[in-house]
Amino acid sequence: MTGSLAVQQDVLIKKRPKVLTVEFWRFLFTALVCIYHGEFYFGEPKLLPSGESAVEFFFVLSGVLLMISVSRDLARRTEPVTPEEARQKAVEYVKKKILPIYPVLLIALILHFFVYPFTVQRYTFGGWGFKPTFLGQLKAFMNSEWEFLFLVGTPFGYNENTTPIVPMWFLTGLLIVGYIYTYAAYRHYSFMKFLAPLLGVLGLTYFTLNSTFILDFYLKMGPFPAGIVRAFTSMAFGMTIFFIYDRLKDVKFSTVGRILLSLLELYAIYRFFALTVRQDIGIDNFRRTVYIMIIVLMAFLNMTLFSRLLNRRIWHHLGKITLTMYLVHFGLVPVYLRLIDIWKAKLGAKAYFSPPAKKMLEFLSDTGNIDRQFRLQPMSVKDIIFYLILVMAAAVLIQLLIFAVKRFAVRPLRQYAERRRLAKEAETEASV
Repeated sequence: MTGSLAVQQDVLIKKRPKVLTVEFWRFLFTALVCIYHGEFYFGEPKLLPSGESAVEFFFVLSGVLLMISVSRDLARRTEPVTPEEARQKAVEYVKKKILPIYPVLLIALILHFFVYPFTVQRYTFGGWGFKPTFLGQLKAFMNSEWEFLFLVGTPFGYNENTTPIVPMWFLTGLLIVGYIYTYAAYRHYSFMKFLAPLLGVLGLTYFTLNSTFILDFYLKMGPFPAGIVRAFTSMAFGMTIFFIYDRLKDVKFSTVGRILLSLLELYAIYRFFALTVRQDIGIDNFRRTVYIMIIVLMAFLNMTLFSRLLNRRIWHHLGKITLTMYLVHFGLVPVYLRLIDIWKAKLGAKAYFSPPAKKMLEFLSDTGNIDRQFRLQPMSVKDIIFYLILVMAAAVLIQLLIFAVKRFAVRPLRQYAERRRLAKEAETEASV
């Protein structure tokens, strides 16, 4: 009887409508991170000087999704989870994260070390610099074991040298902390309702007391870098949001209640962007985490006017490329600047003879990071649009490449190996 009840609960969970508003926010916050890193190559003033706070959204969201997965699994069970089973579930969590990451990571590293030297001319952080050489990049590629092992921003991989895959620190924290929280949630699900908010508050307190810049992630805090502390803190807040969502998801809100929730959501969105756009990094940045929590909660509840308006299938498709965008965007900025230089040079040569070319050159005049007097310019709206289009196009092409490899190479090899295995089993049975 209990088993059939668990199956019924599982069916009810599966029948719930998919909340695509979350995918909208996933895409938007990915775009914010891309713009934040893109502005490293541009001059002042910057649109998102503290845009790194967008990463907090992904930690909070990961905590919610982790608990959704655990709760669904526990709903099917009739017996307590043993320590060994909890450990296996934690390992499965890591595997599920690594499998989609590694193919993109390898392509991102190859692009950085072998493609960029042929596209990047003289751009470095903040303006003009040296052109990377192929041999220099090859040497760096041979010393990139930290990127391959995800040990970026951890006590093991901590160093003051720059890394080509800057966003890797987030994935490192996600794997380490997710492993720990998955084990704890399976073993002590009810206790986590108390522990998760406590860990979030204590982690945020520890962070603010030990960091002058609230968003630093390479800063050492005792035995930990700040990135790991951020992961512990924000994922705990995400788990807390899940428990709140679990209590509210079946509540029948009145019209007045929905209006109040809608106003709360709009206020949280306004406050987040008010604390982000044109705002420098400072100790007050931690307040954005609270507003991110409200945004994520409202997206999952799917009861407000704004969340329902955004619950569209298009965000499901864009959400699929966000991980790839996150991994490859950092090195695409100099490629974008190089493309702008090429376009301007070609259009400039034709401008005297072709009125359309002159108009296009005028249209692109405020793009790129350096004007004719070699002064740094801020990132224009056109820069942001064209750069995000480039990142999205690169992400789609990489996803298509990975799909093609899986479809036409990996799958046939697996089918061939399976046929060989079945043939050997048949031979063994025949010989017996």
